[in-house]
Amino acid sequence: MTPPDPVSSVPAVVSPAGASPVWLAAGLALGPMVALGFGRFSYALLLPPMRASLGWTYTQAGVMNTANGLGYLLGAVLVPRLLGRWGARLAFTASLLVTALTITLTAASGALGWLLLMRFLTGLGGAVTFTSGGLLAAQVASGAPARQSGAVLSVFYAGASLGILLTGLGLPALLGRLGPGGWPAGWLALGTLSLLGLVIAIRAAGLTRTPPSGADTGRLGLAQVRPLLRSLLAYACSGLGYVAYTTFSVTYLRAGGLDTAGVSLFWALLGLAGVAAPLLWGRLLSQGQGGRPMGILMATMGTGAALPVLSTTPLAVFLSAALFGVAALTVVASTTALIRQSLRPAQWGAGVALYTITFAAFQSAGPLLTGALADGGPAGLRLGLGVSALVLLLGAALAFWQPAVVAGE
Repeated sequence: MTPPDPVSSVPAVVSPAGASPVWLAAGLALGPMVALGFGRFSYALLLPPMRASLGWTYTQAGVMNTANGLGYLLGAVLVPRLLGRWGARLAFTASLLVTALTITLTAASGALGWLLLMRFLTGLGGAVTFTSGGLLAAQVASGAPARQSGAVLSVFYAGASLGILLTGLGLPALLGRLGPGGWPAGWLALGTLSLLGLVIAIRAAGLTRTPPSGADTGRLGLAQVRPLLRSLLAYACSGLGYVAYTTFSVTYLRAGGLDTAGVSLFWALLGLAGVAAPLLWGRLLSQGQGGRPMGILMATMGTGAALPVLSTTPLAVFLSAALFGVAALTVVASTTALIRQSLRPAQWGAGVALYTITFAAFQSAGPLLTGALADGGPAGLRLGLGVSALVLLLGAALAFWQPAVVAGE
């Protein structure tokens, strides 16, 4: 007997007006744009002027994103309880508002304690936004035609890449005009855009139909987790490996002589590749082949991360941005696709939270370890980035080893 299809067992998730699932996902995508594109990844562009203005070591610079990662970890731990009490829609909108405000308030002071607190709170709010939004996107995908389900997830997660693209186009030029002391203006600009994006994202969330509060999550036992262990280990490698690139790549390339225009092009290309990712990966995510999609994506990301370590020629640098950008956020989409294949709909929220906690726990260590290596000598930053690339490639191997799991087996 064929087990029930988890996608067909839930009602279509569309607005009363019949809004397209892809357009709903695009509106929800402004959540990850703020939570990750602005709240986390923009720090790589703001780090060089902040470090110059505030006199930080590389270790102190890494601690800032470790604080962000710890906040993200706490948010991921709290998500199941928030989903059970509030439902996905309210959790998404409330956390997105908090994240937009903390991004804005990062500009208020250069004191180390204040900045650590804001990075922590931004991570906390961002985790709730990203996880609850991912659950909303999974529910929207469940109501989409089968050929569109992968595209819906890819579009949602591409929101973070849109944030990267926008910061790449605007922040380097702004910071170049203002000098190192102008870094607060960068955070203010991001906060303003976050508040504008909030309006659209809340509207999209309001058009989704979600289960009532308390029905968004189900319990996961060892029997459900054990078959997915290889993909969880792969995702841990993703968290540990990717964050060194997104934190220190601009600093590394700046030290290698890349000018402001080059940095802007590099970061914009990173974001543009991610925005285009749904066109490339949508079908792959719709096919349901265990960990194979995650393995392909992590291998692509690891190759991109390794290129600047091997060469800082323009060709290597910009190819690196394209490869890393086209895969990085779609790795997250691949875990959501795997959850939808492997768990019952009532367990999707718990599954998303489990993968998010795993990712968050390991991403917290990445910037601190890379920063410590960078402070160890002239070649330390290159070594740290090289180690992170190897970790990503190890994760790809683990993901390829993950077999398909059918919900209910």
